[in-house]
Amino acid sequence: MAKSGGRVFTFLVFVFDTGTGELTRAGKRLHLPDQAARLLTLLLENPGMMVSREELKAALWPEGEFLDYDRSINRAVSQLRAILHDRSSKNISVIDTLPKRGYRFMIPVTEISDSGLAPAPSAPQSPADAAAVTEAQSLAPRLSLKWRLWGVGVGVAVLMAVVAGLWLARRPSPVPDRPLSLGIVPFETSGEAASTMAEGFRLNLADVLAQSPEIEIRAVHSFDHLNQDESQVLGRAQQLGVDLLLFGKFTVTGNLCLLRLELVRSRDGVHLSSFQYSGAKEELAAISDKVERDLFDRLRLYENTARPGQGRPASTKAYAAYLRGRAHLSRWTDEELLQAVDAFQEALKEDPSYARAYADQASAYFVLSQHGAGDSDKYMEMARASAAKALALDPTLAEAHAMLGRIALNKDWDFKNAEVQLHRAVELDPNHAIYRQWLAILYGLEGKYDLALQEIDKAHAADPERAPVFLTEIFLAGSARQFDRADRAVASLLRMMPDWSLAHEQAATTLWIEGRYPQAIAEWRQAAVLDKMPDRVRLEDQGAEAFRSGGVAAYARLRLQAIATHKGISHEEDDFVPAEWHAYAGDWNQVLTELDQMVTRHSRAALLIAANPAFAPLHRDPRYLHILERTGIPLTSEQRMSQP
Repeated sequence: MAKSGGRVFTFLVFVFDTGTGELTRAGKRLHLPDQAARLLTLLLENPGMMVSREELKAALWPEGEFLDYDRSINRAVSQLRAILHDRSSKNISVIDTLPKRGYRFMIPVTEISDSGLAPAPSAPQSPADAAAVTEAQSLAPRLSLKWRLWGVGVGVAVLMAVVAGLWLARRPSPVPDRPLSLGIVPFETSGEAASTMAEGFRLNLADVLAQSPEIEIRAVHSFDHLNQDESQVLGRAQQLGVDLLLFGKFTVTGNLCLLRLELVRSRDGVHLSSFQYSGAKEELAAISDKVERDLFDRLRLYENTARPGQGRPASTKAYAAYLRGRAHLSRWTDEELLQAVDAFQEALKEDPSYARAYADQASAYFVLSQHGAGDSDKYMEMARASAAKALALDPTLAEAHAMLGRIALNKDWDFKNAEVQLHRAVELDPNHAIYRQWLAILYGLEGKYDLALQEIDKAHAADPERAPVFLTEIFLAGSARQFDRADRAVASLLRMMPDWSLAHEQAATTLWIEGRYPQAIAEWRQAAVLDKMPDRVRLEDQGAEAFRSGGVAAYARLRLQAIATHKGISHEEDDFVPAEWHAYAGDWNQVLTELDQMVTRHSRAALLIAANPAFAPLHRDPRYLHILERTGIPLTSEQRMSQP
């Protein structure tokens, strides 16, 4: 941004100087990255008018060539929305998306004298302003650790806090601008069972630190595959805008645990602090408590921050069992999930008031209900009960709210309650990519694709290497017929995980929707090869031949034959839905019969009725609309106008 000759705008409780790139909220300066400042300038200079993606491209990259403009523009917009706390799914919509064209600034803007920054408005001028003021006043103080281009006083204070904290301890704390972003790299491990304990320890540490309004835990899963290679980790952290990194080595020798931690500044690789802890396995809870307190003290977080240790189990045995459960839960296989349930139950037996153990137990039960490992309804109700107990003990647990949201959607088909619970989870933990992914799924099922893909952008910004987010993006973009975006997501996912069968399954589904049938069949075949399913491989070979001789209808009839014989199919409920393949075979009366039966038996595949492009030719059929009404999913005007 230029340093002089700028214009000064006010909106809501914000003041922005385009010359300096300085943004203040209610008189407090916010950190605004350069690209976000350029984007905000363009929007404010054209309030209420569309700013095209081509204009954004020229403004954000004035020096010339850049490769993935679309994704980078989406991320820049998501970043600015996060800074402005724009929740477009509610009544406040600051930046409006015009699909495939551009963006529009929706809030009234006033230009003031460019002689200096004016104070923020003292009173709101509209209901939206009032809501924004209330939100701004409720925000806890924020910490900032990027001292380039900022006030000298803040920079010196933070630097001295890291390098010479004893002197600064006697000084008043500066007013923080934004949360400190911290990435916790998977620990290097050594010794029997060390990897299980270390991963549970790391994930729990991330959860506890994220409770502070002054710490932003970023990209929990974006460092998983870098194998402690510090240069690669630093490069990734710089790409993600993570301020600090925590590296660790966890060693187990007999009953003794040794933990070494290194706090590293990501922008230049400077090692700021080292920590070392040791103790018996039974003392892991005490070690975790000391790690958290040491980090809070070293990072000079402020006195009004809730101290770590809230929700700490009363028993060291409970904590050790909880860590085992967290590690098992992170692997998500049926066997590991059942072991996670056992570990959480052991923790709760030791400490019945352990809220986090209840929340994670709810997650384990929910995933088991989705895997078909047993009685799905039973597991779902067990998940509901565990989440409710967690919230009775601690209403601020985002994970428990997220679980209740998923259960409200998947089991109850209660879209309103699902949205309330998922919104609450996102508010409590805005940098948890999976909660945003789940909210995106909800919006997608309702046909609100703009909102859904905005949440996907925010999920990518929080954790860019999270594979399930790409799976959902592929599904949503394909359903919205944004095939360019779907194809980019497919390419990104297959580049990250070329041997993941689900990635190939999702790629195949999108290719099929796009009408690229031979490529879709090839991807389904590759998924079967990776899953080591020879019957499915043969089915896809036969399907390729059927398509060559008889087109889509012939392939669809082969799929229906596989469903009837139960030979060559994998996950019938999701991948081999009869109604879908009857649609591609052109058997529309049978499609309606199958859809009616799906809703009657409360099949979870029924939630996809509105989003599935296979059923688009039925969008004006009264029988279809009646079936859809029974699910509670509204048919959008766009779907009503869609053509076969």
